Amino acid sequence: MKTVISNIIKYLLKEYPHKSELSASRLTKMIYLMDWKSSIDSGHQITNAQWHFDHYGPYVEDFVKLAKEDKDISVENTSNYYGGKKQLFKLKKKFEGSFDLTKEQKDIANFVIDATKKKNYEDFIQLVYSTYPVISNDRYSHLDLVGSAEKYKELLANNSTKALYRTSQ
Repeated sequence: MKTVISNIIKYLLKEYPHKSELSASRLTKMIYLMDWKSSIDSGHQITNAQWHFDHYGPYVEDFVKLAKEDKDISVENTSNYYGGKKQLFKLKKKFEGSFDLTKEQKDIANFVIDATKKKNYEDFIQLVYSTYPVISNDRYSHLDLVGSAEKYKELLANNSTKALYRTSQ
């Protein structure tokens, strides 16, 4: 699974159009959005991550550690818009590798890139915090994305049925 996660990270680093935005937080939350989309679409996560809703939202420290240990990725310590510390992840210039990802994984990565590339950090975080696993769980809890996706689809189906019933009367 480490190889898949590493390839996803590299793919996001290569394909995301705003390289200066790929902090540890944004990169990790983009993988969260990929896992959430995959859970909704196919009933399984792309990664095997155990997502936790910590103080700053869904986060998995292992992704940051994996990226820092990868010889193809560099980490630059910089500051954010507010002057706080930020770690910026980049593919090294000499990287010429390929990404061993399935079509489904690339499609989901591209979906997340397209959905987030025009969002500033605050809007991006608002998107993440508006996902069903986050709004339906307490802070500092485990996020079961697959279980949440099942509940989410059930809620949508029930609400659609009720809306159809109301409009038919």
